[in-house]
Parts: sequence; structure tokens; C-alpha cells
Amino acid sequence: MNLIPIEIVLILLSAVSSAVSNKYDGFKLYEVDIKSGHEVGLLVHLQSNRPGIDIWGLDQLGPKRVLVPLAVQNMTENYFAHYRLNYTVKVEDFGKDYDARQKMQQPSEDDTFMNSYSSYDEINEYMMQIAAENFEWIRIRIIGWSVEGRPIRAITLNPKQQDTIIVDAGIHAREWITVSTALYLIKKLVDDSDQYRYLHDYKWVIIPLVNPDGYIYSMTTDRYWRKNRRRINDKCYGVDLNRNFGYSWESGAELYSKECHPGFRGPAPFSEPEARALRSVLDSNDDAKLYITLHSYGGYFIFPWSHDSASVQNVADLRQVGVGAARAIWNYNRHEYKVGSSAEILRYQATGTSIDYAYSIGIELPFAMEIAEYGYSDFQPPPNAIDQIVKESFIGIKEMVYAMKNLSVKKLEKTTMKSRGSGRK
Repeated sequence: MNLIPIEIVLILLSAVSSAVSNKYDGFKLYEVDIKSGHEVGLLVHLQSNRPGIDIWGLDQLGPKRVLVPLAVQNMTENYFAHYRLNYTVKVEDFGKDYDARQKMQQPSEDDTFMNSYSSYDEINEYMMQIAAENFEWIRIRIIGWSVEGRPIRAITLNPKQQDTIIVDAGIHAREWITVSTALYLIKKLVDDSDQYRYLHDYKWVIIPLVNPDGYIYSMTTDRYWRKNRRRINDKCYGVDLNRNFGYSWESGAELYSKECHPGFRGPAPFSEPEARALRSVLDSNDDAKLYITLHSYGGYFIFPWSHDSASVQNVADLRQVGVGAARAIWNYNRHEYKVGSSAEILRYQATGTSIDYAYSIGIELPFAMEIAEYGYSDFQPPPNAIDQIVKESFIGIKEMVYAMKNLSVKKLEKTTMKSRGSGRK
């Protein structure tokens, strides 16, 4: 075997890092103080007309980070001034700042998914290992293939249980912490099965990485990439998989139909193989008791509808489960999670989402869990924060199951009492 001298490796790594950071040279990162739904709408309108602008944390009120290319910075600042949106410049040259951020991502010597972000291959190796070591009660299968031909895998725990819980992660490429959370959830279900026996009353279907192509691209080329890697045309790549689901997909025609938009919905509902792969799991488990899609960042438990301001029929049940999880996280470490629909707490509407689709096919408790970022206001909390974030997220997930279980028991008791009452003369 011919070994490459370490000096050459370092030069190559430096060249790659420089090439990546050049994408953001001259970009500015603004922070805009947003206090109302109207002001959220102004940012949505800005991004719709200038797709090169990337708004972070659009799914939350409060300060928004807005990453703006050099060519449209004057226009953007004039737009802010015209609509009296208060802003500050957080980073003058994001290209230089990008290099420093990437150095923060270097794993420690103890390289596990608890203190570093796992590669696509490492994720699959972990799943295969867990399944092989616990073949009596764990299954792994390929549910579909990505645009670039990579397998998308789901792991099933307790396959003989009748009631199902579905969890997915990594729909949006840059939200690495969601993948770490899904892996930690698998670890806890395997390692601490005696401690959390009530969790094993359910069949768990977990898809730790729905968007492998985008995830790899985010790790190797553009840290803030969001979509999949569909080639749209000579200038635009990618479809936002969480705008590609076939319920109320057409409602986002004006906002999400522009091909270069960060939230481009695709040419047709379920046009993307990654969305179809997740649909296959949802469709084959349309009686699932709970569906959780993991996203970042913000600190929210979001339930349907996303596309409309109307309330769903069982909104009280959804709120009860979400509030229970939010309360558990608050008791754990005093981090606040908000609970509600997109229109209610995010003040904007998203179409073609997986939770709306799940609800439309009969899954009564679908949630998007926007994982809190521990104050980093970014999609890449450093590796030394992974441990605390995934542990907090697990607290929320297990409490959702507990709240859902109690809800089912109460409904059963209520039904039983009614039947007994109707039998009396």
C-alpha cells in the first residue's frame, strides 16, 4: 500500500476547507428582531423574491439570523429600513467565520455519536451492529433509495408489538443534531430496556437519516445545505423534502415553487424518492399511535395543521401530549419548549409537510420536534454540546410516549364507563 505523506494530506484538507469557505466569502449574517407574525411574513416575502438569502430559525418568533450574499446586501438593508425591521450585523464576513466554525466540529479522541457528528457510513454501521447483536427483537431494512442512489434504512424494535411509534430524523441536511438524537434514542431503547419498560409496549420504527445525499453534502461541501441533491437545472439543486409530501402540496405554489428557493417543494407531490421512502413507512403504519419527525432548531413541539390556521379535531389531545413533554424538559434543566401548530406559534404556514400528511392518513398524534440548540442560534452546536442536547431530547420523546399512553388509558376508561351506563335500565 502506498501511503500519502501527512504534509500532502494537510495541504489537501486545507484546500478543501478554503474551497468550502469561499462559498460564503463576503456574506453577512444579520440578526433581525422579529416580534409579530406580520414581520415574519416580511422575511418570508424577502426570501421568496431573493432565494439566495437564507433565513435561520424561520420556524420561531424572536431574533432571526439572516445570511445574505454580497450582491443583495444593500437591497436587504434598504428592505429592513423601509419596513422598520431592527437589525444588527452579527458577522461581517461569514466566509472567515465559517472556517472557525468548522474547526469547532473536530471530534474528540473518544469518537462516538455522543460527542461527534456521525458520517453516513458510521450511522449505517451502528444500525447494522445493533440489529445483528439483538436479532431476536430488532430488524433493519431498506425503505428506499436517495436521488444519488444511497439506501435509506429503517430500524424496527419490538416488531411483534401491535401499537407503533414512528420517528424520523435528517430530513433537512444541515440539522445534524436530529440524527444524533435518533441514534441516542435507539441506544436508550436497547441499553436501558429494563429502566423504560413502558417504552417497549410499542413497536418502534426509526429512520435516523431520511436525506443521506444532503447530509453528506452538508458534511463535505456546504455546512448549511438544507435540501436533497436533486439537479433541477444548471443553477439550482435540491428539493425541500418537508415541502414535498402530498397533502396540501399545491397550497404552497406561490411561496415554494421557485426552483432556487431554500424551501422549493419540487415539481410534483412525492417527486422525491426520499419523501416516498418515508411515505411508505407512514402508509404501512397509518394506525401508528405517535409520529415524531425531528428537526432543529428552536425548541418547539409542533402539531398540525402546518398549511392552515384551522384547528384539527383532536387539538386538545395533541396539546396535552406536547405540553407534557415540554413540562418534562423544563423540569429536567429549565429549557423552555413551546407547543402549538405552525400558524399558532410560528406565525407562518408551511405546506407539504410530513406531519400534515401523517395526520391526513389517520395518524392522530403527529409532531415535529424542533430541538432546542442550547443558545447557539445555529444548526451546528459544537460536539461538546451533543451529549446534553440528545439527553434532553430523549426526555421529551419518552414523555410524549408516557402522555400518549395515559391519554389512551383515559379514553378507554371513558368508553368503558359510557358502555356500562348505556346498559343500565
